[in-house]
Amino acid sequence: MGRHTPAARRHHRTAERRSTSRYTKTRAALAAALVLGVGTSLTLAAWSDDEFGTATFAASTFAVESQTATGSWAAHEAANPVTLLFNATAMSPGLSQYAYIDIRTTSATTIGGSAALSAVSAATGGLLPALEYRVVATATGTTCGAGAFASQTYTGSLAAGAAVPAASGTLGTASATPVRFCFDVRVKPGTLPSFQGSTASATWVFTSTSSS
Repeated sequence: MGRHTPAARRHHRTAERRSTSRYTKTRAALAAALVLGVGTSLTLAAWSDDEFGTATFAASTFAVESQTATGSWAAHEAANPVTLLFNATAMSPGLSQYAYIDIRTTSATTIGGSAALSAVSAATGGLLPALEYRVVATATGTTCGAGAFASQTYTGSLAAGAAVPAASGTLGTASATPVRFCFDVRVKPGTLPSFQGSTASATWVFTSTSSS
């Protein structure tokens, strides 16, 4: 009793080796499963970081104002046009009368542009058919007289529907580089005496446009 035969001992050792082999395989499988699980976690979990960009937008501002020989800058709309100071109360045929208007952007303007003579409005009076004029755009400070016109001819008429002469200049931002429109108006040479004592009035329109 208690002793094993050689055959029994061999059977017992074989059983132990089988048990040990199964245990080793089970541990290996569990280890492989753990390794696989860790590897999967590292693949699914990644670092992330974000960057952000922002911008602010604002529209430009463009407005103009004008002055004549009175030297007072202000906005002059259709309802309150500024008066060009011609010495034109006793005009005779062929005798020129000069006056100017300066146009600039306002101090709050943030973009440049241009100003141009664009139309004549509200022209009335019996003297209109006898009047002719020329206009030139120059820098402010330029004397408005015969010397400002060089060889330019009288191409303007104040008659209803007449086209205006081409005249324009560049405006800077914030009141920089005003444009002076100098006018030379006269009664046409050879005008009939029947126009004596007649009068006329007209309003010129200047259109200013921003550069973009």
